[in-house]
Amino acid sequence: MDASHTPHDITDRKNAIRSDMRTRLATLTADQRAEWSTAACARLIRSDAFARARRVMLYMPMRSEVDVISVALEAFRLGKSLCVPRVDGSRKTMNAVETTSFDDESMDCDALGVRAPKVGQEIPHEEIDLVIVPGVAFDMHGFRLGRGGGYYDRYLARFPRSTATIGVCFDIQFVEEIPTEPTDIAVHAVVSDRRAVQRDPSLALLAVQDRNHI
Repeated sequence: MDASHTPHDITDRKNAIRSDMRTRLATLTADQRAEWSTAACARLIRSDAFARARRVMLYMPMRSEVDVISVALEAFRLGKSLCVPRVDGSRKTMNAVETTSFDDESMDCDALGVRAPKVGQEIPHEEIDLVIVPGVAFDMHGFRLGRGGGYYDRYLARFPRSTATIGVCFDIQFVEEIPTEPTDIAVHAVVSDRRAVQRDPSLALLAVQDRNHI
């Protein structure tokens, strides 16, 4: 945390970014969301991290997020195991649950109203090779701004450095700097419809043509 800013200042700055992003995302048409989602997902699918991963965790997209279902379908096609988050509202925790289908009979909504498997095996975090992470905003250093619940930060803090974490967003969701606190966790790389950036060049996560290091 920047010593020149109090926790209250940082909260205010984060909320201002969230408000700005709501305005930006509200202007997108369905065609733009579809086109930009396709471009971002292509970068994910051709990434080295995705190619190596045996088990992938990704999110169930909300209307304002990159639709990553094509990544899930490609994972199924390649025989990879797939898991998605499920939030326990009473415990304020998020866990990964294995899924093999996204049809309505297999899914319901978790404590946050996000689609999640009705039943499924909970997957220990150490068995996940790649985590694809949504966000309200990202900066070029891999820091993300979520919706304010802290679920992803608490969850990602459990992973070893060897587990690849890739944020995904529309390019309009990049900001110059995310105000951070000690509990905020940066992802290893961020992929959008227009670019891909990686914090640590020693980790071969992205496809060669997408490797833009910070």
